[in-house]
Amino acid sequence: MTEKTHLPALTWRNRARGLADSLLNFVFPPVCGACKKAGALLCEACHAQLQWVHSPLCNRCGRPTSRATDCCAVCQERPLPLNQIRAAVLFAHPVSKLIHNLKYNGAFGLSKPLAQLMSDAWAEWRMPIDLVLPIPLHVERERKRGYNQSTLLMHDFCRFVGLPYSEDGLQRTRFTTPQVGLTAVQRLENVQDAFATQVDVVGKHILLIDDVCTTGATMASAATALLNNGAKSVSGYCVARAI
Repeated sequence: MTEKTHLPALTWRNRARGLADSLLNFVFPPVCGACKKAGALLCEACHAQLQWVHSPLCNRCGRPTSRATDCCAVCQERPLPLNQIRAAVLFAHPVSKLIHNLKYNGAFGLSKPLAQLMSDAWAEWRMPIDLVLPIPLHVERERKRGYNQSTLLMHDFCRFVGLPYSEDGLQRTRFTTPQVGLTAVQRLENVQDAFATQVDVVGKHILLIDDVCTTGATMASAATALLNNGAKSVSGYCVARAI
């Protein structure tokens, strides 16, 4: 396996990107991805409606709970191979609209404000990480969409927090149906053995990036592949947690 890892550029590339973004915003002012108000990709009014994830929660899967616990009832019934899963906000309006537009309406620029939410919450959920990997799409689905939203989120998030990443450290080895509408058990079966490791992860603490976590089935399948190839631990981090 050939390891292709990157450290976020903190050089003239970032300054050039910032200048280009400023010029583009001057010529074509951005509009909010949730309410269409001009001025920002996530306006102040919509930002104020965000429901941030806070304790108490399950220390393993990150589900909000009535009181803090190391392992909630769901995790006891269906243990996950991940060290922990965390998310910045709950999957509710307006972030649900932003993620929908990012994934299905070609609004790939929304990865930046969504990754900023992840960065803002990272101080609370920070964990030791050696390498960040995005949850991959199957090649056919990525070709149809034109991009992988998780890769876009990973790029911006790692640039904000300064973590090393690999774009193609994981590969989805078979086509799976969308997880929407499936039960928890069906989700696990749908993505079982669906991933293969493409980089050296031996002894490393890995962080998986995705847009939404519902049951954790997709991350669990990816984590199994990484652990089977020698990863020391695997954790997950998403923009939003669906309850």
